[in-house]
Amino acid sequence: MKRLFFLMALALASAGVPALASQQASPGAPAAGRQDINPQALHIALSSLLLAATKMAVENVMLKTGKPPASNRAAHVGEPDYLTTNEISSITVHPGGVLEVHFTSAVSPELTGVWLTPIRAQGRVEWSCVSHDIVQVHDVASSCTYQPLGH
Repeated sequence: MKRLFFLMALALASAGVPALASQQASPGAPAAGRQDINPQALHIALSSLLLAATKMAVENVMLKTGKPPASNRAAHVGEPDYLTTNEISSITVHPGGVLEVHFTSAVSPELTGVWLTPIRAQGRVEWSCVSHDIVQVHDVASSCTYQPLGH
């Protein structure tokens, strides 16, 4: 088990995931301008099989019908609270096939999340990723951007 954890830590480090110990200036207080998150848990959530399968379900509907699903049922996936892992508390499919992913306290003491938007391009689907409350989301997932609400 220790070897598996070590190998995972090496893989995360080589993927550019920042070390957890350097994320907080003091216990319970996030560093200036940064949210109190566990970047390794966030990376695991964003690269999880569950999220990949949900994205694939949305893509399949889009490619088959020509339009994105508007709900979990239309995407042929479980209800939001059923789609969970240690890091993900729910995945909701919204109109346009937009995925709202909420995280557990393993990622952050506050339920922070990301929004993944499918974009159909030349017979395939690509995804954009935005977080309105995780300032350093791009540091963990280069495909994601931070956009505070109201901007």
